[in-house]
Amino acid sequence: MKKYILTISLLLCYIINFAQNFEPFNWQYPKYGSHAVNCTRWITGQKFIAVGDGGTIQLSNDDGISWQRIEPFTKEKFRSVFIKDSLTFFAVASNDNGLGELYKTIDGGLHWVMLYNVSNRSFRDIHFPNDSIGYIVGYPSFVAKTTDYGNTWQDISSISILSGTLTAVNFLNSDTGFVGRTNTTAAMYKTENGGLTWSQVFGYSGQACYTIKFLNDTLGYAGAYNSRIFRTTNAGATWAQQTTFQTSEKVNSIDFADLTHGVAVTNSYVYRTSNGTSWTGPFFGGPNFISAAFSPTGSLVLGDNYGGLRIASNFGTTYTNSNPQSGLATFKRIKFTDAQNGWVMGEGYNFLKTTNGGATWTSMNPTYYVDYVNDMAVISPSKVIIVAGDINNNGCKVITTSNGGTTFTEQILSTTDGLNAVSFPSATTGYIVGNNGVAFKTINGGTSYTSITTGITNNHEEVFFVTNQLGFVVGEFGEIRKTINSGLTWTTLNGSGMGTTKQIYFTDIANGFTVNEVGAVFRTTDGGITFTLAGQTCLQTPLDMQFINDSTGFVVGSFVNASCDVSYTTNYGQTWNSMIFPYEYAGWGVFAFDTANVFLVGQSQSIIKTGVGGIVTSNEANKLSTHSAFKVYPNPSNGLFNIEGFQLLKTQLEVFDFAGKLVYENKYFSKSTQLDLSIYPNGLYFLKLTTAHGMHTYKIAKY
Repeated sequence: MKKYILTISLLLCYIINFAQNFEPFNWQYPKYGSHAVNCTRWITGQKFIAVGDGGTIQLSNDDGISWQRIEPFTKEKFRSVFIKDSLTFFAVASNDNGLGELYKTIDGGLHWVMLYNVSNRSFRDIHFPNDSIGYIVGYPSFVAKTTDYGNTWQDISSISILSGTLTAVNFLNSDTGFVGRTNTTAAMYKTENGGLTWSQVFGYSGQACYTIKFLNDTLGYAGAYNSRIFRTTNAGATWAQQTTFQTSEKVNSIDFADLTHGVAVTNSYVYRTSNGTSWTGPFFGGPNFISAAFSPTGSLVLGDNYGGLRIASNFGTTYTNSNPQSGLATFKRIKFTDAQNGWVMGEGYNFLKTTNGGATWTSMNPTYYVDYVNDMAVISPSKVIIVAGDINNNGCKVITTSNGGTTFTEQILSTTDGLNAVSFPSATTGYIVGNNGVAFKTINGGTSYTSITTGITNNHEEVFFVTNQLGFVVGEFGEIRKTINSGLTWTTLNGSGMGTTKQIYFTDIANGFTVNEVGAVFRTTDGGITFTLAGQTCLQTPLDMQFINDSTGFVVGSFVNASCDVSYTTNYGQTWNSMIFPYEYAGWGVFAFDTANVFLVGQSQSIIKTGVGGIVTSNEANKLSTHSAFKVYPNPSNGLFNIEGFQLLKTQLEVFDFAGKLVYENKYFSKSTQLDLSIYPNGLYFLKLTTAHGMHTYKIAKY
């Protein structure tokens, strides 16, 4: 019986660890991703670890110069890491309001196992004062304790005393420790009996407490709001304020290389001390620093909100970003002219170009700063036309390069009305639409533009021309108009029951699709004379749409639920599947050559490459998780799941409920089969598929 229980426990642990079935993908830009780096830690020697949003775990063996990305196994935000020794680490993850998860590695961060999870608690920090005893704190008012090396945990929360969000924990020994919390002057509490009772620490006058760092049994530091750093030399009995900066920023992280050399970061400042008492630091103004780690030899790694990993060596104060492409700007469109040549447009000075299929991207750094970019037309590998404007999307402009980004020219078409979309059906003929009914046409490749009237008097949302003569425009309230004579006259299409159309795409003169504000897709096969409801995506507020052919297309935008990042169809829009990635950023733009080569752009200057069904043609293909062996869809479903493999194998199929109980099993010898859970209750299940090549697990949901 004990052996049976142990087997089930280990199986459930394994399944939970690998159950989140993410689409394999690789970051093309920035190199190491764009997720916030919430915690950095020195491990030993030249080794560092950095963790953050979207299940980000990265390892460095050379003082942060280069990083190895661990394939994500959770989409939650990693908040903190505790380094027990050179091979054993504990990491806590959660979203902002719950889904707390604790993971452990015993091989230096290469593989992780979930030890503990609580659905309605958000884990924020973890600390072990010795091998067996550890503490986790979080939201709301959450404290958990282990006495058996992290294997089991007990909730010891004192809600009446430690209310709010607990952000930091540090224990001097198994009984004596401190926690910090936010949004209060009573921000630090102390226990001397292992968390049974807590008392306010007097003398700590910081508004909130975001980080606590003890260097030994008596010397410690804490970070508060307004760039205030506090220090104790008597094991926390009293605290003295070290800084008087007035920056309205919180001290997010403090770390020391030794007893005197330390670093503290706020959003915009990096403060340094060489004597442990006086602090100075430069203003950076952009990165939004979150975390800092200092090694005994003076190597420093700073993590920021956009994936930046700034490093310094030998106690130096010159910082180099080892993820230099990271940043704040949003990339809004990505388009290719052929398999090798593509462009990305983003806010600010962010226009990028690739000549090798996206393997590398080069910033073109145009002269013109763009506060608000909306759309672009890629005419050729060397010619791109971008519609953009100022921060209010008013005095708007057309920015053009005809020499591959060496130089750019600017044309002001309107001083009051924003330009929202552009479509070039040929190299010479193009159309631009904008706010308050403005619309323009060129017949000389953009050298000059003339005003046209579409009949829409409010804001245009979209324009799409199939040929030089045949085109469509969409108004902000969903009105669709069509021209068959190059914009001379326009007719209003029947949009009854279609909601507010946001995107429109035609694959030829007859076949087209629209998607509305709640993700419903409508199809026409007669050039827009009639539209019928085809299917429903999981998205809300779609931002871009592309079809490869009549049957296969993609839609990206903001999502309704966390299990939907991109919707795609392969059956003319009738059913839409979700491509799920371990990050919460909404996609802004999509371009697909085929289902195996899909490019997405979005917030924090991100470009990723992926494929439907676990296909990624990249140098990271060998690192993919075992999920690439099968495709399971639709997921979630009403009970019927299709399972497709990539080769003929004898496969054992098992389904476990969330408690780890086996509820269904079967064997089959084919490339595909169908799993029917119609008679089982709605909820989450774990699907285990075993072949001669190994075991593969997936989390599936029945509704």
